[in-house]
Amino acid sequence: MKAVIIIVALPALFLPLGCLLYIFMQGWSALSWDLLWHGSGSGVGMAMQAIWPQILGSLLMMLLACMMAAPIALALALFSALWASGKQKYGLMVFLQTLQGIPPIVYGLCGLVVMVHLLHWGISLMAGGVILAVVILPLLSSNMIHALERIPAEQSESAQALGLRVEGLVWRVWMPQAWKGMLTGLLLGMARSLSETAPILFTATVFSGVMWPDSIFSPVTSLQTHIFYLAQEGSNAYAIDVAWASAVVLLGLILLFSLTANWLRRIEVKA
Repeated sequence: MKAVIIIVALPALFLPLGCLLYIFMQGWSALSWDLLWHGSGSGVGMAMQAIWPQILGSLLMMLLACMMAAPIALALALFSALWASGKQKYGLMVFLQTLQGIPPIVYGLCGLVVMVHLLHWGISLMAGGVILAVVILPLLSSNMIHALERIPAEQSESAQALGLRVEGLVWRVWMPQAWKGMLTGLLLGMARSLSETAPILFTATVFSGVMWPDSIFSPVTSLQTHIFYLAQEGSNAYAIDVAWASAVVLLGLILLFSLTANWLRRIEVKA
């Protein structure tokens, strides 16, 4: 039985690993300093451009989404730990799981209707940041709730017996112990926001012409949509090479946040 389980589980390990290796093999040769910062004189259209504006746009949307989602997630976690009844906790987890199960493209279409057209924000950094914040909110909230649940109840009871009020309990007892778990969730949320394409395709990004957004209501470019556009240029070999190189950069950023989160989680478990 053990051998059967291992055989069944192996594809789940080797197929993603094989895909990652293939992407790095395809893109590494095309990746260069000139591509990152200066672009190339060869190629057509977007393939000629440097990709640092796309990197910047992706990071700006990631940071804006986390700045909006993190306080809400922390508030939900504190409500769950301090005041929610058993039924309310169960309802909150069902709500978060439902949000997490909605396809990102649905969020993108809702953002297009509500923020781009109804609120007249247009295709903008703000619209993309709000949509990504909604996408990563369930992940951040669940991680923060679980981080607080892992704190021994005896410590909270002892702190309250010594006369600590709610704010003292939160900042002096809970946060010093839970911050690693919360930071882990935040890093995973950053990685998740960098991996989303459909929501920002409808709400935030343009394919070219933007180096730095003039305001939060200006459009941006991103690595995700840059890859999407170049991948459609199947007849242009250089554009495909740039798409592979851009994919390597995007995967590198995602792996950076994901591996850092995994490292923090292992430290937390050992502690």
